[in-house]
Amino acid sequence: MHTFSIIIPHHEIPALLQRCLDSIPDVPEVQVIVVDDNSSEQKVDFEQFPGLNRKYTQCIFDKEGGGAGHARNIGLRHADGKWLVFADADDFFTKNAFQILDNHKDVPYDIVLFKADSVDSDDYSPSDRHLKLNKAIDKVLGGDFTAKEAVLTEPGPVCKMFRKDHIQQKEILFDQVQSSNDVMFVVKATCWAANDGVTVSNEVIYVITSRKNSLYTTRGKDPRNYLCRLDVRIRRNKFYDENPYTTPQGDIVHYEKTPIIVQVLRALKFGPKTFCKALILAIRQGALFSGTSVIFKKLLHRSTAL
Repeated sequence: MHTFSIIIPHHEIPALLQRCLDSIPDVPEVQVIVVDDNSSEQKVDFEQFPGLNRKYTQCIFDKEGGGAGHARNIGLRHADGKWLVFADADDFFTKNAFQILDNHKDVPYDIVLFKADSVDSDDYSPSDRHLKLNKAIDKVLGGDFTAKEAVLTEPGPVCKMFRKDHIQQKEILFDQVQSSNDVMFVVKATCWAANDGVTVSNEVIYVITSRKNSLYTTRGKDPRNYLCRLDVRIRRNKFYDENPYTTPQGDIVHYEKTPIIVQVLRALKFGPKTFCKALILAIRQGALFSGTSVIFKKLLHRSTAL
């Protein structure tokens, strides 16, 4: 059995995937699983596919076109490491990332959250995509935040180690949806972990990249993408209601939810048709006013700060 299983979904960016793989050592302790999500033969040379020449990398070519969530679930089925680590094909690890990960391999936690850096994918100029994550970790280290809250601040699967036994025992999978396929995976893994089962590290292991045509940068332009993300936010709010956090003192605390009515109003930027779809979606799920307490808390905070 390997120590780490690195799962990487891929779709039609082989040069960037190669960069990612180059940042991962090809050693017995590290199992790498690349799942290609129905890439076109016009854009990918499958005979020279990145990873085929690596001893401890498994390349899986899936033709269903089910998206990144589907690809990650395939990777989960093939992972045999003690720890699960996820990467996006257009990102990469820092030079000392796997020494840092190795230093944490025997920790008694279900999830370990690490810091990141971020750059432009083309010219490597500084980006700001890592700032929110790193700030959350600093708040934990300063005693102002719980480790679980920090993980949920940026609920993507990267920059984290997940104990495979925890994921398997809870039968946690990625959503097979167009957008935000990873949110509920991270939310469930975090909320279902023991109160002392999540920790953070001040060390940087991962570089998040910004790229013009990535799903992240284009997600605000597609109304279908927006409605998909709205549905995920509604499901996350409902999950938070059903799975509150119990503090070491025995107090029950609910995680901060997304104000759904605000998200519905933001759908207006796509036009009345998308707005109506968003409104109907929220009403049918009884979630239109879910998370509104967050608005009042922020207004109260601002008024007391004046």
